[in-house]
This record gives sequence, structure tokens and C-alpha cells, in this order.
Amino acid sequence: MTQTGSRSNVSFTQKIGLANMSQDMASRQDQIDQLVEFVNKSGKVSVSDIADELDISHSYAYSLAMDAMEEDRIDGDRNTPVIGYVFERNDDDSDLEVLTSRKGLLWAVKKYAPERLSEARSKKTLKSLRRFVRNQIADGTVPVNWAWRLYPA
Repeated sequence: MTQTGSRSNVSFTQKIGLANMSQDMASRQDQIDQLVEFVNKSGKVSVSDIADELDISHSYAYSLAMDAMEEDRIDGDRNTPVIGYVFERNDDDSDLEVLTSRKGLLWAVKKYAPERLSEARSKKTLKSLRRFVRNQIADGTVPVNWAWRLYPA
């Protein structure tokens, strides 16, 4: 891209590309604003909570949250273990499922203990549903990672 006098030698395609990049950055900033608003209104939340609220992927929510923290708009701690639930299918095989939401926990109950699905659905809080799956459905648990908890700055 060169400039001669007051005329620019930027092609139409380059201008469109720059406009799209500018729109993408504005859209990303809008999503960061939405994330900050959600965290401020909700108090302490997880990256999964943000992904669900903004209807975006977990990895993109994480990326936005790290940007918001870098801008000092929210704070966070990496201190909550993410639990993997072990479900034995037979003597030689088992599944490890990382279930962070009510929807995921109910999916696991439906898959591994469908006869207990109505009992699982009756659990009013996410905490009681996690306890039910951990104690009644899963064959074991294991910490698989550490989750971020985000909160207002």
C-alpha cells in the first residue's frame, strides 16, 4: 500500500478486508462489553456461564474473558477444580465425562442411568444435581483442570 500525493493506491479488496477487520474488532469489543455487563450483574461466574449466556463457544468465552481481565474490567481466580465423572461401561472400558452444566449432567444420567432421569430432573439446584451424579450415577470423579471464576473488578 503506497500513497502518491493525496491519492491512495489501496485496492477495493484491501479496503473491504480492512472494513471487515474493523467490523470484527467492533463486534468482539461489543461481546467483551456484554461479558463485562453479565459478570457485573451476576457476581461470580464461570467461563461456561459466560459461554451459555452469550451463546458462544467455551474457548471464545475464555478468550474474551482474558481480554476483559487484561483491560482491568473484570477480575478472576483460577482456583475451582473442574471435575471429570468416570462412568464404567464394562470391566475393560470406562468413559470420562467433563460435565459443567445442568444440561450436561442430565445428558449423562440419560446415557448411563436412564431409569434415574426423572429423579435427576427433580434436583432443584446445580449443586444438588452434581452431588446426585457424583454419589449415585458416576463410578468415580477426578479433577481434570482448574476453572476460572470471574467477578466484577
